[in-house]
Amino acid sequence: MSRRRRWLFWLVLDLLALVALVWIDRSLGANRSPSMGRPSPSPTPSADDYIRQAEAAYRAGDLRQAEEGYRLALSLEPENPARYPPLIRLLAFSNRLDEAAAWLERARQLAPEDPAILGIATLILDWQGKIPEAIQVGEQAVARAPDSGPLYAYLAEAYADAHRPQAALAAAQKALALDPEHPDAHRALGYVYETLGRYAEAMAAYREALARDPNMVIVWLALGRNALALRQTSVAVEAFQRAAALRPEDPQVLDELGWLYYNMGRLEDAQQTLERAREHGPEDWRILYHLGVTLYARRRYEEVVQEDSLSRGIARLQEILQHEGKACTPETLSVEPRCARLVEMAYILGLSQYYLGNCESARPWFELALSISPQEENALKGLQWCEKGSGRP
Repeated sequence: MSRRRRWLFWLVLDLLALVALVWIDRSLGANRSPSMGRPSPSPTPSADDYIRQAEAAYRAGDLRQAEEGYRLALSLEPENPARYPPLIRLLAFSNRLDEAAAWLERARQLAPEDPAILGIATLILDWQGKIPEAIQVGEQAVARAPDSGPLYAYLAEAYADAHRPQAALAAAQKALALDPEHPDAHRALGYVYETLGRYAEAMAAYREALARDPNMVIVWLALGRNALALRQTSVAVEAFQRAAALRPEDPQVLDELGWLYYNMGRLEDAQQTLERAREHGPEDWRILYHLGVTLYARRRYEEVVQEDSLSRGIARLQEILQHEGKACTPETLSVEPRCARLVEMAYILGLSQYYLGNCESARPWFELALSISPQEENALKGLQWCEKGSGRP
């Protein structure tokens, strides 16, 4: 065979091999799965997946992640009544009652007869001060689900707020008998004891609740409150700090902790904590009152008289009282506790202006205090000092 023929032979053989390879590849491609050779897409999480993630985050103390999981589950199944109570409970026990109430309204429109919805409604209505309605709803809940411990727990708290101690204690004990491991059963018993003035027993029950669910901000606050009643200051500080760690941006939690620091004489800590509370709750008159008193005790008079301190607190409290159809007068002073706080804020503002040498600015505040409490000694002294001559004493 000549060299040219050998070259043609090998060329033809190579072409035949190439054609065979192409045919084989096409044959295999016809039977190949479209996804073969590419990574499989991740499945879209279901509502149950988000609930599991939320519960895991809650157990780990990550309340924000837990809330996000509950919200995502609801976004996927907004018509499922079972998706609402976990989020509402989380918000309520995180000291976010208004948000919890908003979600409850949606849940009640969706499933007004659902026992779990009725149960969580009992809790929210009670905390809103709608006690007769809370009891009515709670009794409906236990009638529909008589074996549910948490429903009796919520009803027990409403009974306690209605000053029905025997019914409250019986409901709390029923809750424990039905579900001895549920934290709300122990929390309700603690609250009943607290309303009866049995603070040591209340603390023991609250500790049992927190042992089962350490992320209930509201229960840490309750534990601290009862510790203060028993003069267990170190326990109270620890409890309020735990609450603040769970909700570092909650103005009410920070206010509780800051006011505790004030009463312990830790004025610098009190001021720092209450200023953080004001950042997150600039219109809360209680925070402004506590901060103003603290600044006055530290002789920070320039800060006391600033517009974002006591004067705003007075204006906010007056707005609230007016909205409620109430007014502070000598006749109402003994029956409306907030009027005493209004008097105190007014004379502290007056005294601060006096110490800054501003008697003209001080007099209206002294006069406001005296219009409510005509015998208020601090306001009377302030006016006398100003009459003797303006300026610092």
